[in-house]
Amino acid sequence: MSSIQRITGLASGMDIDSIVEKMMTAAKQPLVKLQQQKQILEWQEEDYRTLNQKYFDFRSTLSNMKLTSKYRARTTTSSNESYVTATAANNASLGSTTIQSVKQLATAATRVAKAPISTDSSNKVDLNQSLWKQSGNFSGSIEWSQGGVISDTITAKGDSTDPTSVTFDLKGTLNSNMPMNVKMNGKTYEVVTDPSVTLSDNQVLLTTAGGQATLKFNSNISAGTSISVEYVVDKATKSATVSSDTKSIQLDFGDIITDSFTMTVGNNNVSLSQGTDGNMNLFIGSTQIGTLNPETGKIDFNSDFGSIYSGSAIQISYQQNYTSFNLKTYTSSGLVNGNFYIGADKTLNDVISKVNNSNLGLTMYYDEYKDMFTLTRKETGNFNSSSSVDGKEIIISSDTDTYDFLRDTLKFSGSTEYGGTNAVFNINGLDTERTSNTFTISGVTYTLKSEFDSPVTISVSNDVDTIYNNIKNFVDQYNSLIDAVQSKLNEDRYPDYAPLTDDQRKELTNTQQDQWDKKARSGLLRNDMTLKSSLSNMRSLIYSKVNNANISSEYNQLSSIGITTTSDWLKGGKLEINEDKLKAAIQNDPDSVELLFRATGSTTSEKGIVQRLYDSVNNTYNTIVDKAGKSTYVNTQFTIGKNINDLTDKISDMNDKLGKLEDRYYAQFTAMEQAIQKYNSQYTYLSSFFSNS
Repeated sequence: MSSIQRITGLASGMDIDSIVEKMMTAAKQPLVKLQQQKQILEWQEEDYRTLNQKYFDFRSTLSNMKLTSKYRARTTTSSNESYVTATAANNASLGSTTIQSVKQLATAATRVAKAPISTDSSNKVDLNQSLWKQSGNFSGSIEWSQGGVISDTITAKGDSTDPTSVTFDLKGTLNSNMPMNVKMNGKTYEVVTDPSVTLSDNQVLLTTAGGQATLKFNSNISAGTSISVEYVVDKATKSATVSSDTKSIQLDFGDIITDSFTMTVGNNNVSLSQGTDGNMNLFIGSTQIGTLNPETGKIDFNSDFGSIYSGSAIQISYQQNYTSFNLKTYTSSGLVNGNFYIGADKTLNDVISKVNNSNLGLTMYYDEYKDMFTLTRKETGNFNSSSSVDGKEIIISSDTDTYDFLRDTLKFSGSTEYGGTNAVFNINGLDTERTSNTFTISGVTYTLKSEFDSPVTISVSNDVDTIYNNIKNFVDQYNSLIDAVQSKLNEDRYPDYAPLTDDQRKELTNTQQDQWDKKARSGLLRNDMTLKSSLSNMRSLIYSKVNNANISSEYNQLSSIGITTTSDWLKGGKLEINEDKLKAAIQNDPDSVELLFRATGSTTSEKGIVQRLYDSVNNTYNTIVDKAGKSTYVNTQFTIGKNINDLTDKISDMNDKLGKLEDRYYAQFTAMEQAIQKYNSQYTYLSSFFSNS
């Protein structure tokens, strides 16, 4: 704001503000022209960038059209789809294949339990209740062991001393007779305890000391990696410190054996007595401090427990009943072994989930009607050539005196395995096998659906429609670019419609402003040399013959495959397609059609249409970027931006000058007002003498 004291017409009675405003109007005309020039540059920048997005999109289309997949789509036909179906990759050879016969389909190995699992068919085992609650309902009794099954998730910290190892606290004394299960990134590891073993990719070394376990892998473990562990302890332990708001403690599992439960709070031993609803009351001396729910493993304390024992250490030791089983499968990855530990608080649904989510590649299924379980390998085929296990694919623990939950309780003892066979067939006169009914040979994927002995022919041919649509999409994108560029080159220019000033906008309605702006920014790229040169170059490249020795002379030009220019040259030479002619060329000589578009060479003449256009479009795109920048650029990185900055500086300088000029005008009028005011005072003073006389 000006520091000049302005006296506006108090003495003269003149409208000084209006007079100065009119005087400044003429002085502001150079500023208005600068502002209009800046606005025009900003509009040009927007128009260039809008068009350049079109060039960018077409360049992406050209990149895709360089791929062989755009010209080598394949379609297959089967003489009998009830027997064999097939699909072909882009690289599949054209021609036919005959499958003479299929003697045997590939099947998945399945083990069916020997007998129902429930004692009473009218009161079958419930898959959703804990095993402990209904252990008496099984026709084969469950033999329980005492201890605890701990499932835990360890997060690697990225130890700089030994990045291959992860150390964690054990929640009890580890039962060394029960191997630990370790899983990381979806992969199950074989746990070894011999430190002299050279670890393979699927092995991990377990060592224990001082209540801690260390897992050492054969490669570095990144910080933040989650590792799932499952192990059996002789007794589970839980430690905590009482705080003023301690209300409860959740143990790691339920169905606690109450006789095994011990607890101390500080130096105080906690005793148990039978409560109501199956709960156990917890006492220190004769004072009850809370309750234990053995089924859920949750301890709830009295409301004053935290305030009385705040800061005291809690130590808990406890057991549950658990059972276990072992299962092996032969898969395409080899023999896979699984150890499963099932706590008494788990359900049969938990057992099913454990097996189905393991790396054994099996699906466990319970049929309620038959009251029986089945195990089915997810992969078909025969992967076991070992005679020592009678060639079975799913290996149940042998019948021994040692109890096994799967074998003895779920009744898989003496079960029969069905399937686990390879597909056996004859293709083009060759007897062969596959582990799956779906397999790929030379880019063709076959699916066998039935056994048969009558020849079935699979034919692979060009997918003419897909290739045609790929080329048509290219033509459509080309025409879209041509149309956008040509419309800007032909756009009318209205030199009488300069960008509106702020004062002019105030005098117009919104509709009138929009109409004016539309004409003011029209034709800003009319006859632009960069764009004209781009169109001319693309037209020249796309119409010229491709002189490549690998292309038939019959199909070495776009017009020869049915792609020609429209008769309306005012539209910039857009392309049109003769569908029948193009499809015939694709059918008759697909290799030449492909090379017409994507052939490479040391000279422009040898290059295919797509290769030529890519270079041209890329050059135009970069030229426009140099001129108008990108949305991520600052003005100093491109030509128009630099010009805008120059104009911004000039506008700033001009505003300073105009401000000073306005101050000078007001200073002059202020001086005039002060002079008039002084004259009036003197006149009044002198007049008083004459009036007194």
